[in-house]
Amino acid sequence: MLRIRLSRMGKKGQPSYRIVVTDVRAKRDGRIVERIGYYNPLPDPIEFKIKEDRALHWLSVGAQPSDAVRRLLEKQGTLARLERLRAGEPLEKLVAEVEQGGAVVAAAVAEAEVVTTIEEEE
Repeated sequence: MLRIRLSRMGKKGQPSYRIVVTDVRAKRDGRIVERIGYYNPLPDPIEFKIKEDRALHWLSVGAQPSDAVRRLLEKQGTLARLERLRAGEPLEKLVAEVEQGGAVVAAAVAEAEVVTTIEEEE
C-alpha cells in the first residue's frame, strides 16, 4: 500500500519537508517512490507546492495521504478535483484549472449556476 506523506529535510530547528509517495512500511526519510512537492512551515504564511497531476494520479490509484498532507491537499483544492476526476472529468482539464489560477473554476461555477437556473425554470 502506498502513502503520500512528509519527509523531513533541513537542519536542526529549521525543518522543511518534501511531499513524497512511499510504501507504508518505509521509514519516514527512507526509500521513496516519487517526490511530488515540498512544504516549508517556517515563513508566514507557510509555503507549499504540490504537483497537481502527480498527486491526482497517485490518489486515483489508491495512495492514502497522511493527515498533514490531507490538510495541504484540501487547502490546494486537490481532493475536490479528485472527486471531479472520479465523476468523469478529464485530468487535463483539472490540471489546466490549477495552472490558470482558478479562472476555470469561476467559469465552471457560473456554468453550474446557469444549469441550475434553467432546471428550476422547467
